[in-house]
Amino acid sequence: MRKAPLIPTVQLYGEQDLQQTPDYLHCEPLITRSRAHRFKIRPHRHPGIVQVFHLRTGSGEANIDGQSLSVQAPMLILISQMSVHDFLWSEDVSGTVLSVSTARLERSESAGAAPADTALVRLTPGNRQIERLMEMLLQEYRSTPDRERDRALQALIDLLAIAIARLRPDRLGAQSRRHRGQAHLQQFLELVNRDYVTQRTVESYAGELGITAPYLNQLCRESTGRHALQIVHERIALEARRYLIYTALRISEIADRLGFADPAYFTRFFRRQSGLSPREFRRRQDQAPIQSSSAGIGRPSR
Repeated sequence: MRKAPLIPTVQLYGEQDLQQTPDYLHCEPLITRSRAHRFKIRPHRHPGIVQVFHLRTGSGEANIDGQSLSVQAPMLILISQMSVHDFLWSEDVSGTVLSVSTARLERSESAGAAPADTALVRLTPGNRQIERLMEMLLQEYRSTPDRERDRALQALIDLLAIAIARLRPDRLGAQSRRHRGQAHLQQFLELVNRDYVTQRTVESYAGELGITAPYLNQLCRESTGRHALQIVHERIALEARRYLIYTALRISEIADRLGFADPAYFTRFFRRQSGLSPREFRRRQDQAPIQSSSAGIGRPSR
């Protein structure tokens, strides 16, 4: 029996780095990556990242979680985290792609409206609200970073989330059609985002999913190359970095908020995950100039 090809798990298509920064956000013209890959985007998926494709002109063939679809501008394509997708675009394709972390969406003032499910949304030619918001996001993302840039980006994301919710996007329903293992993995990631502070065991997550811990580990290794516990720890470390960058909380207070009874144990945990102690990490951030990071977000004021 032929072994199924491994589907890459990436941060952005064509890039292998999975070092997600706090409140990750990336925005670029659709043509940028499409042209670089000759308009053929091979199957891949993104951990902890939701994508919004605004198709302004052109067309294409999309395969999303095993479902083949024809897409035609004007249209929105919403891709949930870990949803397997690939595209074959026409050469006249244009639009904008927004990639944003689920951690950032959870903290949005419009979290209830944030696009979390895979869906296609057909747009009416006369309604340019989505197009304008995506253009504003791209313009702000490309602007010179200052202390207000992150707030501006977040405000635009909130407006976009509300605009999309008002369109009442229909889910593709791929959850019921995709391989059961992928459904379990998606549910596990959602549970980790919900419960990472409670320091749950892998066994408790597996029990809630109705599967065994060894099987959950197998699913995680096959799809992400990491054990289930590594995924949990990475989510905790991501939140720790966010506290260290965006708040003035003491290390002991951050440890407590993340479910660590002992600040010293939290420090050892953070060093294993990040290569620096929390204090060293914060000091480096304080010494760094305000600049564009890999997430395209400037440092906010304290």
